[in-house]
Amino acid sequence: MNLELFRKIGLTEGETKTYLSLLKLGETTVGPIGRESSVSKSKLYDILHKLIEKGLVGHIVKNGVQHYAANDPKMILEYLDRKSQELNETRQATQQLLPKLIRQRTSLRQPNYAEVYEGFHGFKSIREELLYSMKKGDELLVLGAPKIANLKWEAWLLEFHKKRQELGIGMRILFTSDCRAYGEKRKQFKKSYVRYLPKHVKSTNWIDIFNDVFLCVIIQEPQTIVIRDPSLAGSMRQYFDLLWKISND
Repeated sequence: MNLELFRKIGLTEGETKTYLSLLKLGETTVGPIGRESSVSKSKLYDILHKLIEKGLVGHIVKNGVQHYAANDPKMILEYLDRKSQELNETRQATQQLLPKLIRQRTSLRQPNYAEVYEGFHGFKSIREELLYSMKKGDELLVLGAPKIANLKWEAWLLEFHKKRQELGIGMRILFTSDCRAYGEKRKQFKKSYVRYLPKHVKSTNWIDIFNDVFLCVIIQEPQTIVIRDPSLAGSMRQYFDLLWKISND
């Protein structure tokens, strides 16, 4: 029996032993369950109560004595469905709370504070944090977005732009010249403007400007460098505007 699977389902070791014992014994009282499962009687009543709450065990009183029985094993799937629904509801509630939490965390930061995030998950986490720190009507600038980034992360990048669109945040993005197929996808989002750098300009990394925050992505590592400095972000915004004017639609 794969006991690890029951742990992943959400059962403790004691709950697993008790449930499997009931499957073996059929309808019975606490004494036989304790002997079969090796779970102490002091813990058994609490475990049985939790299994009843999860819908995995039933109970009935006969001659004044409580009897227990394992429910149909298919109830495990129903239990997982309930957990999945609860998780989705929790995720939605957390998603609504995230912008407030991120703004609170960001407000404590001092300017000129450099941060380094390792790996794709680090990049994903900080980019989403910075997105949620922006307000409706703000504009994200993306400079030098290369094809390799889309080959590696396109599915997540499109999800990012869906969130950006929902938040009402605009974007101007300067792709390298070999990214026109990806640029056309970005144009389908609201408040999205795309241009392409001259063919001789090559890039394997890119830069984001989130209001007063400068973000640089080193794709091969991957590694993300973040500097929260209005002066630096302002300078990079000027460079971006110059390149935007000489780039192709």
